[in-house]
Amino acid sequence: MSRQKTVMLKRYLLFSYLIVVMSFFSQVSQAAITPYIIETKTLSFGSIIYVPGACKMAYNTQVITNLTSQNICTNSSGSTGVYRIFANPNKQVQIKLNSHSDSGNGILYVPNGQLVSDVASAIIIADTTQTINSGTSGIIDITIGGQLTISTILTPSSIFNELFTITFVEI
Repeated sequence: MSRQKTVMLKRYLLFSYLIVVMSFFSQVSQAAITPYIIETKTLSFGSIIYVPGACKMAYNTQVITNLTSQNICTNSSGSTGVYRIFANPNKQVQIKLNSHSDSGNGILYVPNGQLVSDVASAIIIADTTQTINSGTSGIIDITIGGQLTISTILTPSSIFNELFTITFVEI
């Protein structure tokens, strides 16, 4: 082989090698994360009268409607709860919002709402596992309202926090 062809072949091989190396290092590699959740806005039904009755708050409008003759929710609007799950991108995530049954405190809470990622959305049905794709960002937003029921007379000094759990797992 002539010297000129050898030099050209070496340049071609070197150029090809550099292209492969550059493409290898130009690809961003992301380490997997352990999914976690944060609260970005606290769920609140506003002022509550602690007598037997029920009200509900729409997750999409924050409008509160009393469901019984006892108007236990005195505000016409509340504050939906907003939570954010950080998962690995493009993974299926199973999410479940659990109701709070009367565990002796006279309070029942049944959440409803919506799950939203950058590629999908799903309606939340209390006590039912929903699966949603975490999308390219890996972020899933959860917005909740729900129904609040008080089954017994509580003292005015009762401290009321909306009681429920959110469980999730990346599959």
